[in-house]
Amino acid sequence: MKLFKRLRRFNRAESGSAGTEFALLAALIMVPLLLGSVELIDVLGTNKRAQNAAASLADVVARDTEVSNAEIAGLWDALDILMYPDTSTSMRVVLTSVRVVSATSATVVWSEAHGQGATRRTTGTNVSLDARMMVPGTSIIMTETSYTYEPLLGFLFPGDFEMTHDAYRRSRLVDPIPRVS
Repeated sequence: MKLFKRLRRFNRAESGSAGTEFALLAALIMVPLLLGSVELIDVLGTNKRAQNAAASLADVVARDTEVSNAEIAGLWDALDILMYPDTSTSMRVVLTSVRVVSATSATVVWSEAHGQGATRRTTGTNVSLDARMMVPGTSIIMTETSYTYEPLLGFLFPGDFEMTHDAYRRSRLVDPIPRVS
C-alpha cells in the first residue's frame, strides 16, 4: 500500500519536471554532437593520411636514379601502410615525371597510375605547373591523389566525397629520372 501512495505522490509532484526535461533535451543535443565530433576527427585523420601518402610517394621517387616496375609495385603496396587504418582501395594515384623544357613549357617524361579510374598522363603532353617550378633543364616528380571518403556513421557527412592532393618534388640525383622495366 505504501508503494502505491508513493507512486501517486510522485506522479503529482512537479518540482523536478524542469530538471527532467532539461536532462532529456541535453541528451538529445549531446549525443549528435558527440557522434558528429567522432566523425569529424575521422575525416581529418583520413585527409591527413591521404596528403602524407601523396607527399611520401613523390619524395621516394625523387630520391631515385631510376624507377623500375618492381619499385612501382612496391609503391602501390606501400599505400596500404600509408593509409592505415583506412584502406587504400578507394585511392587513385597518378605518379608523373615532368621535364621542364623552358620557363613556359613542361612535358611528361613518363607516368604511372594506380586505382580504379586512375589514368596515367600521356608521354610528351604538356603539363601546367606553377611558374615558380618552371626552371628549364630540371625535372619534377608530380603525384596526384584522389581518395573517396566513406563516412563511418553518415551522420555529419551524408554521402561519399573526394579528398584530392597534389605533391611536387624536384629530382635530386638525375634529371629526369628514367623509367626502366
